[in-house]
Amino acid sequence: MVRFSRVAAHAVPLTVGALLLSTGVAAAQPSTVDAATARTEAGISALQGIKKSLTPAERKQSSQLVVEKRLRADRSLAAKLPEYRSGVGVSTAGTVSVDIASFRDQAVSDAVKAAGGTVRYAAANAVRADLPLSALDTIAGRADVAEVKPAAQATTWSEPGNRDLRQTLAAKAAAATVVSEGDKAHGTDTARTTYGVSGSGVKVCVLSDGVDSLTKSQTAGELPAVDVLSGQKGSGDEGTAMLEIVHDLAPDATLGFATAFTSEASFAANIRALRTTSHCQIIVDDVSYFDESPFQDTQVAQAVNDVTAAGVLYFSSAGNSGNATDGTSGYYEGDFRASSAKITGVTGTPHDFDPSATTQNFDALSAGSLGKPVTLFWSDPWGRSANDYDLFILNSAGSVVASSENGQSGSQNPYEIASVPTTGSGYKVAVVKYSGADRFIALNVIRGRFVASGSLKAFSTNGVTNGHSSAASAFSVAAAPAAGAFTRPLETGDPANPAGPYPGVFTASSKWERFSSDGKRHLFYNADGTAITAGNVSSTGGTTRDKPDITAADGVSTSVTGFQPFFGTSAAAPHAAAIAALLLAGKPTATPAQIRTALVSSAIDLGTPGFDTVTGNGLIMTGPALAALGVQPK
Repeated sequence: MVRFSRVAAHAVPLTVGALLLSTGVAAAQPSTVDAATARTEAGISALQGIKKSLTPAERKQSSQLVVEKRLRADRSLAAKLPEYRSGVGVSTAGTVSVDIASFRDQAVSDAVKAAGGTVRYAAANAVRADLPLSALDTIAGRADVAEVKPAAQATTWSEPGNRDLRQTLAAKAAAATVVSEGDKAHGTDTARTTYGVSGSGVKVCVLSDGVDSLTKSQTAGELPAVDVLSGQKGSGDEGTAMLEIVHDLAPDATLGFATAFTSEASFAANIRALRTTSHCQIIVDDVSYFDESPFQDTQVAQAVNDVTAAGVLYFSSAGNSGNATDGTSGYYEGDFRASSAKITGVTGTPHDFDPSATTQNFDALSAGSLGKPVTLFWSDPWGRSANDYDLFILNSAGSVVASSENGQSGSQNPYEIASVPTTGSGYKVAVVKYSGADRFIALNVIRGRFVASGSLKAFSTNGVTNGHSSAASAFSVAAAPAAGAFTRPLETGDPANPAGPYPGVFTASSKWERFSSDGKRHLFYNADGTAITAGNVSSTGGTTRDKPDITAADGVSTSVTGFQPFFGTSAAAPHAAAIAALLLAGKPTATPAQIRTALVSSAIDLGTPGFDTVTGNGLIMTGPALAALGVQPK
């Protein structure tokens, strides 16, 4: 299930005549190039004119909000940008969903209500609200408001699976109590009997979208009582499916739940509350917010750090954005490389993706990237970026159709987000350093892909796993199919995954999911924003974390409609959490470090020998992990 950001695009068009020429697209007729150049430069002039004329209140708003307001107010501006869309979702009532960074959340909440808005969530320094577009300047102009941006959105990491398997497992679900095929694939069914463990005495809590079908699942005998954090039931049913997987493998574990979808700040608060209020010993989630930094532990990762420091075992989905090994990702990271191509009318310098002598200012997107969010991060500390980078999406004619050009002047985040249009073809992405120093950059087309197109080569790297799943003490979980192949192609022409082992057990010949996100994760800052290698935030600085950590089953049965089968690292993470619950039940005195060692040391190695960037340390197996922990057979 993917909840793509409604905040998508905005901004400064790039050059297309000059950029097309710089990438070797010389086959176009001069008149075509001239027309493209004229369209691009007109858009550049209009959009960079906005960036250079921001009012004090507008300087605290995201570029998407500012451009959306101005396009609505200025018909001549809209005429200059006929193919451009800001990506801001405006309701029929004229409201937008926003996140407000404030110094006095109660006073700001009151001001939002007075302006005709609705407060959805408020906590220290953070307010999420539906705010009239016309009230943006009023709220942003307050001295106690630091920033107003479109509400950060989240995704869960499930996949729809193939129709035939879906029909088969749906019929199975209707006929009897459903047990995840991961129970057998991990050897958990026999391990429970051999070692006499069932999860008794351990509490496992899930964070996801919601548990709409919780009562239905309980009535059908698929779930016991679940301790839902007060007011945090959420909306959707991925949480119900995850809880069923945990219960299938660890049937006597106590269960808890809280939504992660109210807001990013609420997600972080719920992580902490599951420990302090619900007393969870193991927490598992399958949620990522698009603005979680790859280079520093930000607010959700910091909450994970807090609970793991207190002894909680934390599991999180590695993601379904593909990997460099299988050629299935749209991720690029590396040092900013100034392009030698001149771009008429553009302030700033484009990034040259090609490390060879050829200049290439774009990375081309696949047809499967339509509608996907594109994020850009660079190696400045979170909330303290003084280097200004912008992100642009262009169509085949060279027009900028989406962009993000927030200003960074010392107190902003090193982050931009835009979205690929949902129709059309021939899109490409460009990064421009508007001002400041060269930095290490990360460009991510979430669940999309970079491809060669015309004269453009495709440039991608490993490392798409990021955010709180890559927190140092978290278990980032990759996926391997247990019940059947994930046969829906990621892109036209992609081969299907091989079938899983069911009704057998995972072996060294088992295959991982081609969509599973890879590591390693390169970081430059500690959670407090201090540099790991002061003075060096390039590719030779910082540190790396070996992520993902482990691999577990997906493509399994649940009784929940829409999750028959349940594919994705969203399904893998609860399998891993349930196995950890059995280990903790078998040895209640075990420390998190001991459980980690037992899981990792006994895992089945996949791919290249030792740790690898797609499957981490390999497929975890319940019986061998219990034995490695020193639990004795009964």
